[in-house]
Amino acid sequence: MALRVESEGPVRITKATIEAAWRRRAPGLRLVIRDVECRGLALVVNPTAMSWTYSYKPRGLNPETGRRWPSQAITIGTPETHEPHQARDAAGRHKGTVKGGGDPAAMRRAAAVASAELKGRTVARLLDAYAKALPGRPSLRGGGAISPHHAKSELVHARAAVATMEAGDLPVANVQAGHIRALLTAEAARPATARHRLGAISRFFDWLQEEGLVPVNPCALVGRAKRRVVVRPRTDFLDAAGLARLWQAAGMLADVHRDLVRILIAVPCRRGEAARLDWSHLDLAGATWTIPGTHAKNRDPHRLHLHPLALATLRARWAAIGKPVRGLVFPAPESGGVVDTFSNVKERLDRAVQAHAQAEADATGEPPARLPAWRWHDFRRSFATALGEAGVAEAVADAVLNHRQSASRGGVLGVYQQARRWPEQKAAMTRWGDLLAAAINGRPAPTAQVVALHAAAG
Repeated sequence: MALRVESEGPVRITKATIEAAWRRRAPGLRLVIRDVECRGLALVVNPTAMSWTYSYKPRGLNPETGRRWPSQAITIGTPETHEPHQARDAAGRHKGTVKGGGDPAAMRRAAAVASAELKGRTVARLLDAYAKALPGRPSLRGGGAISPHHAKSELVHARAAVATMEAGDLPVANVQAGHIRALLTAEAARPATARHRLGAISRFFDWLQEEGLVPVNPCALVGRAKRRVVVRPRTDFLDAAGLARLWQAAGMLADVHRDLVRILIAVPCRRGEAARLDWSHLDLAGATWTIPGTHAKNRDPHRLHLHPLALATLRARWAAIGKPVRGLVFPAPESGGVVDTFSNVKERLDRAVQAHAQAEADATGEPPARLPAWRWHDFRRSFATALGEAGVAEAVADAVLNHRQSASRGGVLGVYQQARRWPEQKAAMTRWGDLLAAAINGRPAPTAQVVALHAAAG
């Protein structure tokens, strides 16, 4: 129901005026008392509340009508927040804004809209938008868009960084260098994790900056010395005997995980390459595995020679599942997709190694053998180290590992020497298979002249 408006004044509004006006309030009535000391200031008394308002006409003419702008009103506060003299001071400030060509009501509305937009642009909400945009972002190494696996990893680290900074509910524009320093401090004991999370959150803010949502990436405001997270390169590797123990313990895992682990030991590929291995990438008759550039870390297509130990594992699996032409070689047991639970597989494999060692100890009466701490990537270092000890040239081992020559060789050699040395790669892989097969079968390591051994059964 519309209120009936009664206007009074101008009078000098005091506390007594306010109290008397409040006693006069009535249903359906709006009482407007104008102040004599400040033109435009009024006390508005509604049936349930009172407020101070300031009315004014913006300066200038409406260019469409040629007439002055209509009157505007802006609420200053209430008698509880502003005594009469404070209300006059606030109205005077608005009056100064109007004289300067401003429009206080329009400015307040614009500020409210900007504040609402700012509050809506929280880190958590925009991370969700980033998740949708990320698959179409270019790969940092070039060669097309970012891979789904990399996109997933990037989001995991970005979300973890936001959680550590406790910044999910903050507007992105409010994230400062202090939040980034807090992240680095919290992860100081885990430099590799700190590097991944700093990189992920920095790339998120790069995207925000490109989209015009933040003026600057807060990571860039942190000093270079603070941003530089030094991670000591891992040099750990397992000898052939240690790899043989993992091979044997893998027999206690589910068939898919057993064969995946054994291929990672037998072939010095990256774990993601093995997880995405498709039957169409294999030539079992020709003993080769061709890794597409989309599956390789450096985006370079790569060919691997399969020695008898690796071939035996793949052929047995191929025959057991009906000799497929295509499809994942190692589908996840439950989802059927690409295996991405390597941490869980490693935990089960470590338990199997302990159980296997304990069984041997019970049979021999000797203390159980211990396997050094290891990671999946150690298998590639194990390959390079063993072949280096066996006299295989480093350039050949690098070629098998699919390292770009410019990354592992310096100067002119790294630019001009692009030979793949396939015959030497085949010989190196055969030598590697010989060393593994001997260790698995409990035989002495063969010399360089010994022909390749066949895979052990089981």
